[in-house]
Amino acid sequence: MNAYSQQTRQNLEEQRKQVLREIEQTNRLLRETVKDQEQSVLKLNLLNAQVTQYNSLISSMNTEIAYINRQISTTSASIRQFENDIDRMKTEYAKMVKQAYKNRGQYNKLIYVLSAKDFNEAYRRMKYFQRYSSYNKRQVEEIKLKQKELNEAIEQLKMHRTDSEKLLAEQRRENVKLQAIKQELDIEIGKLKSQERRLKTQLAEQQQRDKKIQDEIAKMISEEARKQGTTTENLHERLTPEQRLISNNFQANRGKLPWPIERGVITGKFGTRRHNIYQDIQVDNIGIYITTIANAEVRAVFDGEVTNVGGVPGVKLFVLVRHGNYFTVYLNLVDVNVKQGDKITLKQAIGRVYTEREAQSAVLQFQIYEGSNKQNPEQWLSKM
Repeated sequence: MNAYSQQTRQNLEEQRKQVLREIEQTNRLLRETVKDQEQSVLKLNLLNAQVTQYNSLISSMNTEIAYINRQISTTSASIRQFENDIDRMKTEYAKMVKQAYKNRGQYNKLIYVLSAKDFNEAYRRMKYFQRYSSYNKRQVEEIKLKQKELNEAIEQLKMHRTDSEKLLAEQRRENVKLQAIKQELDIEIGKLKSQERRLKTQLAEQQQRDKKIQDEIAKMISEEARKQGTTTENLHERLTPEQRLISNNFQANRGKLPWPIERGVITGKFGTRRHNIYQDIQVDNIGIYITTIANAEVRAVFDGEVTNVGGVPGVKLFVLVRHGNYFTVYLNLVDVNVKQGDKITLKQAIGRVYTEREAQSAVLQFQIYEGSNKQNPEQWLSKM
């Protein structure tokens, strides 16, 4: 296997391991959430996340199996070529040995060389016999080398087939787990549908609260632009040298930012989508929802300046942090320990996620803006 193939296989294996780590993270949160019977919606969101994770895992396995099968096909073709080459070389060598055997009595090599007309011809005859002998040796060595390459290819083929069989067996086991989770999910959906009126009312109230907070955040971002005598669309043009440096560094870390909490699972993805339970309701997520352990510490994902702390003091708060032309928002917080104007650093604690009394898990909302343009935080964060 060449270096490129080895690296590609390692990348595929790492992708699979990453999804398995995410599944284990979700399992831990599920075990904790199950203790709290009042958090059935949260449990359903975690189960939904787990279905997505298992689908991703199985898809990753399919990609890896397909890659291994291509390796099997390539190696099998190499084996056939080696076998053909060895057969051809052996045939040629056999002909050469047979011809030499036939001519063994026709002349003596020494007499043939000495019977030359002059020294130059004798030298040419002697070099011919030397080249002929050397050629014989090379043929034998080349056959041995090809045989060695053939044996290595056969061992490699065995290894590929073993890997493929193991991965297929593992994929079947993961598929069984996925079906069990889907069944549990259906049961949870059935339970929650019996509370449809109450849950829809709660959802409508939550959406109204979220809308008010989003309007407030939009005003705050506009105010930041106004302070610099411009609009949010042109904010990048009025950055100070320090702000421009932070902004460029933030941009350079797209896909590598640390998570705003140490461990968690995305249970609400960015964008407009159908509700997990009520398919007739559209949910518009401006950021992502991360389910984490109760009272988890929330931390800054990058160096920046706190431009505002909003919400209802003593209940749930949000923190708006500016990173040059970018803004990050941390919602559903309590015990906030930063204030407007504070310069904060990467991974600095800014508060804790709000947790219902005696609950075992909670949800953080996290948003990213470029100026006033909403970003998908999932595309900015590193793999957990």
